[in-house]
Amino acid sequence: MTRFEITGVGRSTGRKRVRIYEAKDQEDAIMMAASDGTVVETDKIRILPEPPATEAQLAYAKDLDIKIPKNPTKAQLSILINRAVEEDWPTLKQKQKAQKLSIKIPARITEDELDDLISEREDDIEEQKEESRQLRGNRRTRVRSSKKRGKSSKGGMLLGVVGVIVGIYLIYKGQSGWGWGLIIGGVVIYLASKS
Repeated sequence: MTRFEITGVGRSTGRKRVRIYEAKDQEDAIMMAASDGTVVETDKIRILPEPPATEAQLAYAKDLDIKIPKNPTKAQLSILINRAVEEDWPTLKQKQKAQKLSIKIPARITEDELDDLISEREDDIEEQKEESRQLRGNRRTRVRSSKKRGKSSKGGMLLGVVGVIVGIYLIYKGQSGWGWGLIIGGVVIYLASKS
């Protein structure tokens, strides 16, 4: 809509009038003035510049994270605000959260779509944390079991050495069958425990 300043004379009063009308074109503005009882002086019609955006509009547009043009008019900003409200664009808070989660925000994404992306990323992060906790738990179990294996392998090696010593003693005492059996068994136990 365009603002027209129409100068004329009141039909019933005969007094000079200056009135402002918002209309789609000059002809519409003249018709509006005539319906108000104004005899229009067509050579004294002026198109007025658009009023600048109000502070309230600018603050609201900023809250909606609208890219504000330089020196916007009230009408321009009104259109941008209506479009943003109707299309449910993401809020500044949502965009900041998405950036913290390293989400690349696609152009023309709605508030709901960005919410979905944020939820998916948070789920992924939670799954990664759970997997990490499980891996740490598995590592602890492996360390404990390797310590137990370390103790049991030392015991097996000791048993193997004792078997060899006893076997040598039995051979020395004349019981070579038993002695050789203990020596071979001791060596096998020692080697198995060592690996």
